[in-house]
Amino acid sequence: MFISYRYPSNSGKVIKSPKPTSDEQIQGSKNAVIQDLERKLRSKSELLHDGQQRLTYEQKMARRLLGVENAASVLELQKMENEQINQQQNTPDSQRWQAYQSPAERQKLSSREVENENALIQEKHYPPRFLQKPDENMLIQQYGLCRIDCKVSGLPPPELMWYLNGRPVQQDLGHKMLVSGKGVHSLIIDAVTESDAGRYECVAINRAGQCRFTVNLEVEVRGPIQAPEFVYKLQNARAVEGGKVKLECLVTGQPQPRIFWRKDHEMIKQDTNRISLYHSNEGKVGLEIFPVDKCDAGWYTVSAQNEAGSTICTARLDVAAWPVKQVPNTKPLKVRPTFTRYSVLNGQGFLPDPASQYAATSYPGLVESDEL
Repeated sequence: MFISYRYPSNSGKVIKSPKPTSDEQIQGSKNAVIQDLERKLRSKSELLHDGQQRLTYEQKMARRLLGVENAASVLELQKMENEQINQQQNTPDSQRWQAYQSPAERQKLSSREVENENALIQEKHYPPRFLQKPDENMLIQQYGLCRIDCKVSGLPPPELMWYLNGRPVQQDLGHKMLVSGKGVHSLIIDAVTESDAGRYECVAINRAGQCRFTVNLEVEVRGPIQAPEFVYKLQNARAVEGGKVKLECLVTGQPQPRIFWRKDHEMIKQDTNRISLYHSNEGKVGLEIFPVDKCDAGWYTVSAQNEAGSTICTARLDVAAWPVKQVPNTKPLKVRPTFTRYSVLNGQGFLPDPASQYAATSYPGLVESDEL
């Protein structure tokens, strides 16, 4: 409806007033401006500071679960599907149908599309895939610790099952199945025995599929074990300062025990400048000190340990100083019979008869020096 106004002048001009804008048109223009701003902000936020493309949540999850290469192929297929859907939506019929829609209906449809897209993301399933797995063959000594670790990906998170020679592994005190915070699954056997040897199989299953790996476990059987025992123990010893001393003992045990030395409850270091430790295959254990110092005096303890037990023995080492050396007298001594010396001193001596039993030869021990 137009309203015409006529000026009082004789120009004869007629001005038409503009048609009033409806509320729907105003709302539609507002929505168009808002959508345009949102699109610009979205395209800007998709770029990182260095100009690289920002990964979406779906892309991050796909890379985490499938790896970079597999995720790229899956996302490429999804992109092709989305392009086909967009082409179908951009046909003349669909555009003509969208032209007759009100802004409120368009907003409802866009919200539904977002919900459908989120539902598709949640409904996507990825089959299990092992990102980390052990070697195919393992060798463990008897009564040792065995640990089989693996890391698996998949959506939804897969469940793991362990089998030994085709039979499920039962969790007990000796067999434990653990999952760490980083997603590492572990089968732990505390003390391996001959019955634990065989073919282990780990199976990961979820809705999208399953995968598995196998490990052949071999157990090295040991001989009978025996606790350490001293055949002969350490003996107390004395040493001279500056000399050499050895403390030795003989110990047996199966397997061969480990040896530890202590002096006055302090651990002795291996192969220092003065102290050396040795342990032969026959079980002979010893400690040698050279040169000996006063500080080496004290109590020495040797301990032997293996899986079956332990034992200790102790001995005392005393250190003495070198004795004072006496300077020998190199001056020759003149020895005379005792009776001759007395006779010279008092002048009243007598010369015994050589045939007498009191002759000088009958007193070979009675001699005297001129130094007296």
